[in-house]
Amino acid sequence: MSGVVEQMAALLGWPIARVNVIVEGTSDVAYLTRASDLHAERHGRPLIDADLAVLAAGKGNDGGVDGVSRRLGMFLQLADVDRDATGATRFRFAGLLDNDIAGRRVFTTADPIIGRYEDLFVLRPVMPAFPAGYDRKLVVTQANLAFATLDWEIEDLCSQRLIAMLSASFPGAVLSSTINGAYTHHELHDDAKPELKRIFLEHANFEDALGMIALLRILREYLLLPYNFIQSRP
Repeated sequence: MSGVVEQMAALLGWPIARVNVIVEGTSDVAYLTRASDLHAERHGRPLIDADLAVLAAGKGNDGGVDGVSRRLGMFLQLADVDRDATGATRFRFAGLLDNDIAGRRVFTTADPIIGRYEDLFVLRPVMPAFPAGYDRKLVVTQANLAFATLDWEIEDLCSQRLIAMLSASFPGAVLSSTINGAYTHHELHDDAKPELKRIFLEHANFEDALGMIALLRILREYLLLPYNFIQSRP
């Protein structure tokens, strides 16, 4: 018999796993799923697997940063009461936000039951490992000191080759670009974002997806999921 977590997930159409990351929308899921597939083609194993699911908070107004916060708070509470015979929680949930104005707002104002840097993460240019015993907020802040004012969104993990393809197929797609060291944030026209997703899904190779592969790897580390099946790291 399924528990309350499975029942609520079924109502949302969520294919949950033991560990689940809630993202802002279906585009995020599409990007990360394709990156996982490219990793499987290169290394023989996906990064989204039987242990890890990436789930869209919703579509349109039902998703976004507020959707992540809303769904995450609800499922953290459900998971806390849906335990196995030993008293251990059966499911783990976390959330991922873009580092933009809306994402930073939700990260600072989310329900107190949501642990920052434990249950909820903000996408940053550098997603550092968390050494045991260190303050996670401090580790993230120090790793991103040079990028403190740089917005960072899922599309920024696409390679510059794909951004060039987008500009060729959609003139005016890139409204502005901010370069900070090795990192470039592109402010994209809203109508161009579906085109970039299409380009990524149809044309991205392993190298084009390195940023998203790195994100999936560090999320697995944050959520205590092994990736020792990976023989090498680019």
